[in-house]
Amino acid sequence: MYPSRAFVNFLPTYPKPPPLKGLASPTTLTHVCRKWREIALATPALWRAIRLDHNNRYEQFRLISDAWIRRSGSLPLSIVLHTDNRDFLHGVFTEPLAMATERWEHLNLWVSLPCLPEIGAPLPMLRSLEFAAFTFGEVFTFYEVPQLRNVVLRGLISSLVVLPWIQLTSLTLDYAEPNKCVQILTQTPNLIQCVLILGDYNEELDEVANGGLELALPRLESLVIKHPASWQQNVTGLLQCFAVPSLRRFEVEKSVLGTNPIYQLKSFISRSRCMLQEVCIWISNDHTTADDEAYRSAFPSIPTFAFIVAHDESEFEDES
Repeated sequence: MYPSRAFVNFLPTYPKPPPLKGLASPTTLTHVCRKWREIALATPALWRAIRLDHNNRYEQFRLISDAWIRRSGSLPLSIVLHTDNRDFLHGVFTEPLAMATERWEHLNLWVSLPCLPEIGAPLPMLRSLEFAAFTFGEVFTFYEVPQLRNVVLRGLISSLVVLPWIQLTSLTLDYAEPNKCVQILTQTPNLIQCVLILGDYNEELDEVANGGLELALPRLESLVIKHPASWQQNVTGLLQCFAVPSLRRFEVEKSVLGTNPIYQLKSFISRSRCMLQEVCIWISNDHTTADDEAYRSAFPSIPTFAFIVAHDESEFEDES
């Protein structure tokens, strides 16, 4: 194995970034000996994934990130930015990062929305976006992102971001308001994968999200809908919206299926005209083996039927 390849294998798999400093940082490789330093500095793949957070002092960040961007050559970049510091954010979006926006391929933002400057430059290589906010403000728009396909939106940010929805093929809405989910999904006909983790906002489903509108997702192959049972909002009407003839995998919280889950699932499959190959149902602790058999007997044509005990908690948490 070439030394440069071994060095790259030392890092987390791209696009996950290594730390800027410490033993797990690629900078460590430059301190071992002159030969290793030469190899590390001549290996752009070591420097293409950059994580910046409020623990970094601004001036220190400027020096390190500028060096990493130069060392990454012309490779696409993965940028992770977690901070609610206004000065820090404004510094990030001037230079050096702003000078390399044409190379941003993966962008992970967990920020204070009022502090986030507008990204005025095109992002021609951006393929994936993960976006969450500590605090909320005005609607934020992403312009000129022709390659964007994979989006994860956490919390209320889904109501405050404008994206080219029609071009997305993978979408996760984490801790999202059901009515907002429907509004977004009416604009995403090219989705292949979709994950909806519904939040408890104590709002009634409006007519649109209660079966009053067909969500035509003709290319969708995988759908996940989760909604903790302790949350009282009835979202069974949401299932009435979907028209997903290509669906092959369906993962769902049992509470989404209401008081007659087998009937609801049959109705969903019939209305969607899909041929499911795999169903996974998140269940409560009182689920029995007899319940398993009832599902399998009701759906003999589905090859894989799995049951997983659900933890009664939201997926919405800071993974930093």
